[in-house]
Order: sequence, then C-alpha cells, then structure tokens
Amino acid sequence: MLIGVIHNLAPGGAHRRMSEQMSRFRAQVVEVCLGTATPVRADAHVVTHRPSAPRVARPLRAPLRYTDLVGLLRAWGRAARVLRRLGVDVVYANPCRYLQSPAALRDRVAPSLYFCDEPRRVDYDPTAVGSRSWVTRPAYAPLYSAQRWLDRRGVACATRIATNSSFTAGEIERSYGRDAVVIPMGASEPCLAAPARAPTHILSVGALIPSKGHDLAIAAAARAKVKWPVIVVAPANDEREAGRLEALAREDGVELTIRIGISEAELADTYASAQATVYMAQREPFGLASLEAQAAGSPVIVAAEGGLPETIVEGRSGWAVPRLVEAVTEKLDQLELLGVRASLSTGARTHAAGATWSRSAGDTELILLELCQSSQ
Repeated sequence: MLIGVIHNLAPGGAHRRMSEQMSRFRAQVVEVCLGTATPVRADAHVVTHRPSAPRVARPLRAPLRYTDLVGLLRAWGRAARVLRRLGVDVVYANPCRYLQSPAALRDRVAPSLYFCDEPRRVDYDPTAVGSRSWVTRPAYAPLYSAQRWLDRRGVACATRIATNSSFTAGEIERSYGRDAVVIPMGASEPCLAAPARAPTHILSVGALIPSKGHDLAIAAAARAKVKWPVIVVAPANDEREAGRLEALAREDGVELTIRIGISEAELADTYASAQATVYMAQREPFGLASLEAQAAGSPVIVAAEGGLPETIVEGRSGWAVPRLVEAVTEKLDQLELLGVRASLSTGARTHAAGATWSRSAGDTELILLELCQSSQ
C-alpha cells in the first residue's frame, strides 16, 4: 500500500499530529504539500504556491486575495497530478491552512481519509463567525463564499472523515453533515518518559493568540495564595500578543517568561516541573498540550468546553472549569493542599500512559488499509 499524505500546514497542533502519525506508518508513504506548508520529510514533493496579498499593504490586498485563491486551486490541482503520477493507493488528506479541507480531494485521485482537526471556524464556530471586519466584508464577501463552498466540497469528496474528539465529531456532523471516526491522540515520547520534578512555575502552552487563554493563567496566578511564576510556551512569536501578556503580568505583579519554539525535550521538562498546566483555550477541538502535560506528570486545569474535558479524568488527573479567573484560581489554591498535587500527578501519568502516537498511527493506518482494499 502506497499512502499519499497531502497537506498545507504550518507548525502547530495539526502539523504535529500529522507528522507523528505519518512517521509511524508501516506502509510506504509519499508526502505532497504546498509551498506555504512546512514539510515533514526531506523528500517531500513541494508544489509551488506563493500568495501575493501578504506581501503588500493591507488596503491593496483585496484584488490580490482573489488571484491568490485561483493560484491556490491551481496548486492543489498540481498536487493531485503529483499523487496520480506517483500512483498512490490511498490518500491521507490533512488540512489546508487557507481552505481547511485540501482542494485536491475534489480530484478523487484515490480513496481518501480526511483528518479534519476542526471545521472551518470562521464559518461555523459561533464565537468566530462575527470576527470578520465589517469594513472589509463587502469587498471580500464573494471570496468568503467561495472559500466556504470549496471547504464543503472537499469534505464531501473525502471517502471517510477522521477527527480527534467526540466534540469535534459532533461539530463536523453539525457543520458538514458527515460522520467522523474519532482517532485517539498521543503524547510525545519525551513527555511520557519525563522524570518527576519539583514544581517551579505555572505553565500555559499554545499559540500567542487571545483565544488560547494565556491571560487567564496569568490573572489566576496573580490571585492565587501562592505566587508562582508563569511560563508561556508558544510555537511562534507574535510581538503584539506577547506585549499584551507582558503588560498584564507587570500590572498583576506576576513573574512571566515567554518561551518560543523550544525543543520537545525542553517542553517535556517544562511540563514535568509545572505546579499545574493551565489550558484555558476557547472551544479547543482537543488539546494536545493537556495530554502531554499529564504524560509528564503535570496536573492540568482545562476549560470546560470544546474537546478539552475529554483529555482528562475529572478530579483524578486534573479539572475542567469555566473560563473564569476565579475558577482557575480556586483550583490553583486546591493544589496547595497536602497531597493533592502528588495525587493528581500520579493520576495524570496513569491516564496518559496509553496515549501513544504508535496507537494513533496504527488506528489511522488501519482505516487507510480498509479504504485501499475496498477499492480493489
């Protein structure tokens, strides 16, 4: 079986999930991605795509975004031709950073499994639907409509859909009218092997965007009975959001460190030495940070929404609470009680012990094999 893995993903949770899975497939794999993606393999087939709009001033972008969409579709068409030339038996489709579902699915090169990490938020998430500027909305309305149609068309053309949580499966059914099989996620090997460490800080992990809830972690740390320093770990820098968080920390008297793009080993050590990992992301589809924190022995406090509650055993490995400073602060104070953190740390490791990427890759590959066999 020859698996064709396609994507247009930059570093982040979806890219991490895909790379961990494909590196453990036992069958032969070829990777095809667009030039705006970060390849996983050195031998990846990279299809040229270079959007023009991001390179000009914002007021001049509108017409270029339309031409960029045409260029994007042509690039996905070339990617489909590469898959056909390589003679893949099955396609493992992963998201496009611009459309969500990769447009190459429309070519139906081979039976396909599309891993939908989440529906296109700007179209279906109630908290994001109104985020587009009313000033630019008239100029971009046809573009938004085309992007929505292309995303839906890609989902419709996939043979099967997979996702990361029961919450996301429900969102996919609500948004696209399709069933999705839930594939278990994994934690990194450094996290699973991390030795116990004395706690030194409160940790928050995720992209530097407001919806990840780093500000809630800082505010709760400031109000907790014990004043732990806060570490925020993010895959990439955003000076504006980093500045906002630093200003909040100064105002609240919290010692804040922001670490960007650290290694897996460093991240595992940062998890293991956290008094708690606070993950207050808004409507997160799953939450790898929560799972990895538990694997490293860190109790977690997660938002009681999205797929995050599915990552924990309530009261044994962590807690799911409302996205309120008071709720997080209460749990940080509870961790200071005798024996509570030690008990949760043990429960976290036990819960996450079976969360391996080998299992995730095996379940994914089994579906790909079934699709391949059913087409013969």
